[in-house]
Amino acid sequence: MLQNIKYHFSDFTEKNYELLLKIAKKKFEFESFCTTSRKPHIILRHDVDVSIHRALALAKIETKLGVHSTFFLRLHCEYYNVFEKQVYEKIKKIVALGHQIGLHFDTDFFDPIRNKRSLTQYLKNDKKVLESICSKKIKVFSFHNPEVSNVLRFNDDKIAGMINVYGKKIKSKYTYCSDSNGYWRYQRLEDVLKKPDIMKLHILIHPEWWQKKPLSPQQRIIRSIEGRANNIKSDYITTLKKMGRRNIVR
Repeated sequence: MLQNIKYHFSDFTEKNYELLLKIAKKKFEFESFCTTSRKPHIILRHDVDVSIHRALALAKIETKLGVHSTFFLRLHCEYYNVFEKQVYEKIKKIVALGHQIGLHFDTDFFDPIRNKRSLTQYLKNDKKVLESICSKKIKVFSFHNPEVSNVLRFNDDKIAGMINVYGKKIKSKYTYCSDSNGYWRYQRLEDVLKKPDIMKLHILIHPEWWQKKPLSPQQRIIRSIEGRANNIKSDYITTLKKMGRRNIVR
């Protein structure tokens, strides 16, 4: 039962993220989803569900330690907009740091996806848009909330010319560790990294859960939401000043 599992608030901080990467580097190399390596290695993935600001923060930590990962971006997201200037600039910074970009595909945005044919077309459309934003070829995708949308049945290794991170090959060959919803879904990552028998590891990290200070998952989400709201408000006020307009409050 979830309520009987000890929750480690300090796990999800920037400081501990850096520590985990240092532990991982003692045994593993970091590879992309295209790897054919037979050495002990990690495929590190970020599904950017909520905060591109947090994504950039983790990207900087990884680059400092010589670690590279793949950031999966949503095109149909309530929390950030890839077409906004601030978000777009942060995406470019993540790419400039040497990280890869993948498509985080929002199946719920579309009509119920009944077959592989319709899924492929939707993926191709989103892939083309994301490539135009990033100026990079998109080689890999992940499903957003796949259990809710019942899309895990589409487990081909490649769809629409992209690697499917939920494909049979990756699923069968890699140990999986995820921080979905702000807690370790299966095993605590620090424990997994120290297991001697694990040679291939697929890690899913959602950037919004990793903050400077220990917080509850709900506090972390609220902080991201309020941070975005404050940025929009600040932009509004700054724009008025630039235009020489009055900011009428009452």
